[in-house]
Amino acid sequence: MFCPSCGSELTEPNQSFCSKCGSKIEATLEIPEIKTKIPRQISINTSHSTLESTYLPISQQKSVKKEGRPGPYSKKCFGFALASIGLAIAGLSVGSGSMMFSMMSGFGNVLNGFGFLPGLIIAIVLNIIGLIFGILSRVNSSKARELEPVNTLEKIGSVFAIFGIISNAILIAVALIIAPVRFFLRNSFSPWDSYF
Repeated sequence: MFCPSCGSELTEPNQSFCSKCGSKIEATLEIPEIKTKIPRQISINTSHSTLESTYLPISQQKSVKKEGRPGPYSKKCFGFALASIGLAIAGLSVGSGSMMFSMMSGFGNVLNGFGFLPGLIIAIVLNIIGLIFGILSRVNSSKARELEPVNTLEKIGSVFAIFGIISNAILIAVALIIAPVRFFLRNSFSPWDSYF
């Protein structure tokens, strides 16, 4: 060890004061180091290389998580993910059913013009709730990774949550695009056109 003030070498490892300048020496924990030899090129023009000693600190290894039984966050993650996918499927079936219902003739002009809107609104609400459940699943997944042992239920729930978030977001976007297009295409003609 060396004195931080004057740079002189200390004689004892647990020395409190420097024998040369008298400054107080604080005990510092030394990180274990590994001495390695790294070849280093002297210049670009020559191909000579010298070995230079370098000290690299040994880094602390991260603890490896053990596999175990699923905890409450993993179960919530999986449950919210399944609910998200279920709501995506329900929103798709309600939305497509309302579109098919409005396209069928024989239900009258009022149903053809406005019949798909209640079903489409219900589908959008279902998909928004599904999107929220997917996000809640991802939040519980991150808590499970942090606090619980590694388990397959959390991993499957995390993948299902991503699938639920993507599918619900796509279905919301499609419904928000189809609703005005379908409404304006249907109402672009005069209401009297169907009678003549």
